[in-house]
Amino acid sequence: MISTLADVALGKKPKNAHIPYRDSNLTRMLQQALGGNSSTIMICAIRPGHLYYEETLNTLRYADRAKKIKNKPVINESPQDKIIRELQEENKRLKEEMMKGGGGIGLGGGSDPEAAEKLRKAQEEMERNQRQLEEMEKSWEQKLAEAEDRNNEEERAKAEE
Repeated sequence: MISTLADVALGKKPKNAHIPYRDSNLTRMLQQALGGNSSTIMICAIRPGHLYYEETLNTLRYADRAKKIKNKPVINESPQDKIIRELQEENKRLKEEMMKGGGGIGLGGGSDPEAAEKLRKAQEEMERNQRQLEEMEKSWEQKLAEAEDRNNEEERAKAEE
C-alpha cells in the first residue's frame, strides 16, 4: 500500500491506480492520513543494538517509502462560503481597477468617454456583487423574517381590496 501511494505521488503509476488497503486497524487509520485530504507527519522509532538490526532496517525502509508520499490537501469550504470568497475577491479587483483607472478620469469635459463608461460599468458590477454578498451573509432567520413580512404585507393589501 505504501509503495503504491509513493509511486502514485512520484507519477510512476496512473493517478486512478487501485490502492491495496488491507483490513487491519493500522491500515484503516493510515488510509485517511496517507491517501486522504490531510497533512501528515510521521515519526519512526528505532532501537539501537545488533539484536534489533532487522527490525530497525525494516522500519527505515518503511519510513523511506512513506516519505515519498505527497498529499495535496485542499481546504474544505461550503459552496456558499466559496461564492462569498469569490465575490469579495471580485470586489477587491474592481476597486483596484477603479483606483488605477479612476485617477485620471474627471467629470469635466476633457475626460475619455470610453474610460468613463468602463468605470461606470465596474462600479455597477461592484455594487451588484456587494448586494449579492450582503444577501448571502444574511442568516436564515433574517431571510425567513423578511419573507414573513412580505407575506403579511400581501395579505394586508388583499384585505384592503
